[in-house]
Amino acid sequence: MTKNSKDLNTMVIKHGTSFGMCLGPCKRELTLMGDEASFTIYFNSGRGSQGGDPQTYKEKLTTDYMNELVKSVDFDQFKNLKEVIGCPDCADGGAEWVEITMNDSRHKVTFEHGQDVKEIAPLLKVLREKREYFENKYVKY
Repeated sequence: MTKNSKDLNTMVIKHGTSFGMCLGPCKRELTLMGDEASFTIYFNSGRGSQGGDPQTYKEKLTTDYMNELVKSVDFDQFKNLKEVIGCPDCADGGAEWVEITMNDSRHKVTFEHGQDVKEIAPLLKVLREKREYFENKYVKY
């Protein structure tokens, strides 16, 4: 457990990726709240536009996953990170983000897709594994 949370009922964690110059499933967002994961795929129809109906898939989280996730969060350290790190989505390299809401406090950090952010490395590992699980299961090209 982190020093500033008890479980996923006290926070909402979002993690996603996007690519501005892309056709198809270009934005993906994973939302973790309580004991549920929600994965939404947004489709672009060209040149930064967002078209089509978003598709959302939901699954229950295992107790082991929730414990690992909660252990990886240090909200105080996370809030100290800059809102933008590097050059996300420059030259269509893509953007990745993590957003945590705890009580009345929300902080979002956006960075270059696939970049390691050492201050949140354990959290990124746990989030990326779950996002990739959903992508492999539900994203059809």
